[in-house]
Amino acid sequence: MELQELTELLADPKKLVDKITELAPEIPEEALKFQPEEHKVVTDLQYRPDRKVDVPTGTMNDKNEPEYRPETKPVHRIPSATQKLIIDWSVDLALSGGVEIDCSPREGITTDEVMLAMVKKTLEDNKFDYLAMEIERLKQRFGAVLLVWYSVEAEEGYWADITPNKGAKFKMRCTILSPEDGDIIIPIRDQFKDMIGAARKYKVKAGDKEIEKMDLFLKEAYMTFTQGEGSGWVLEKSTKTQYGKANFILDEQKRPEWADVSAKIERVEQIDSDTADENQQSAFPILVATGQIIAANGGGASNTRKTFQMEGDKADLRYVEAEGGQESASNERKNLRNDIFIETATPDLKFEDISGDLPGVTIEMMLLPSTNKAKRKQKGSIGIFHQRNLNFLKSAMAVINNQVEPSLGLVMKPKFKIELPRNLTEEYGNIVSLVGAGLMSKETAIAKLAFSADPAAEYEKIKAEAEEAQAKAMELAAKTKPVAPINE
Repeated sequence: MELQELTELLADPKKLVDKITELAPEIPEEALKFQPEEHKVVTDLQYRPDRKVDVPTGTMNDKNEPEYRPETKPVHRIPSATQKLIIDWSVDLALSGGVEIDCSPREGITTDEVMLAMVKKTLEDNKFDYLAMEIERLKQRFGAVLLVWYSVEAEEGYWADITPNKGAKFKMRCTILSPEDGDIIIPIRDQFKDMIGAARKYKVKAGDKEIEKMDLFLKEAYMTFTQGEGSGWVLEKSTKTQYGKANFILDEQKRPEWADVSAKIERVEQIDSDTADENQQSAFPILVATGQIIAANGGGASNTRKTFQMEGDKADLRYVEAEGGQESASNERKNLRNDIFIETATPDLKFEDISGDLPGVTIEMMLLPSTNKAKRKQKGSIGIFHQRNLNFLKSAMAVINNQVEPSLGLVMKPKFKIELPRNLTEEYGNIVSLVGAGLMSKETAIAKLAFSADPAAEYEKIKAEAEEAQAKAMELAAKTKPVAPINE
């Protein structure tokens, strides 16, 4: 849709809503039915029907044959939470280290530090490190998430710690809109795929009635349209935005994070369910007798062996167990699970894999595919989203306090880090060795060991304690009289 067409449609809400609705992306059913209990293996009775069996009634018919009645027995339906695991690993590796701001205020432009402080305070007060992880989880599941910023009145003294800004009357708040809450998120792009707007369709309760609404976010305003009874779609309200940018940031990806291995996850759930059914039927060996049992003794205690007396030379009694099939299913499941984790670059760590004091390089190599995936995302959709977010916040801060307008050109970039499990014994040993070899100062070592939030102060404290100990030793030596040697 082109901007001119969108602008012209604003005069006809019904045509506008219908046209925008046509642009709505299709959300995969597996994203909507994400929870294990909602998976196909549990809910689709045609995909996995219950078993129909004949159960003996304990009575005989006229022909002296046992009678049976039909019954429906539930089968096992065992879902997997693999989709959640794939997303959790992906999000945690990419964002659990937090998102910092890489920014160097310019010389001679005093407002740069104020702008940076305002942006940092806004992000911290909105707990954005936590929101960033939630946004990424929702994006990897549904494909699209909308972050919307809006201004509210600031309480007195809110900006007091940022002196040039202490008189500002407003602050920024944000909200996340996603299909998880029933919203339909609709990106609106022109022929060059540039974002010219975004829409959110949703329903609200008004007494016993459910009203359909649509919010439209544009650069200069955001509007709410309501579907009235008999009157069709009407404009409910329109609010101008004054940030110079649209007050939304879209985060999106084309497919759910597990889409490449969706069929394999479904097959694992089927194997697990089939195996459970088979185990219930034949996990214990079946006792088969050839010939006639003329006497049997069950024993008088739980550990007494049962005895059978058979009649005839060819009489036999043995256990029958299933062979081959279970091993084949087990191998198939193992191969599928390996493929799922390899193809999604998701760690498949078990206790036996990580027990012991693993060297740091081993930890890094075990997680290398996953960390590479996290870096690709940081340099891709995650980085783009956070860069757009910083760009918007700079514009918003310049509206809240126009004195920082000279800092609109200040370069701010998101900075990510990946936190891996660490072998602290190995790290500390290496640092101590470097200090002992004279290749690292004690001050640098203290900073690297990170035992203290203030390494410089910690170093000065260590020096003072060492000097004090040396002074006491010298004082003690001065007070001690030398002992005369004993003549032989």
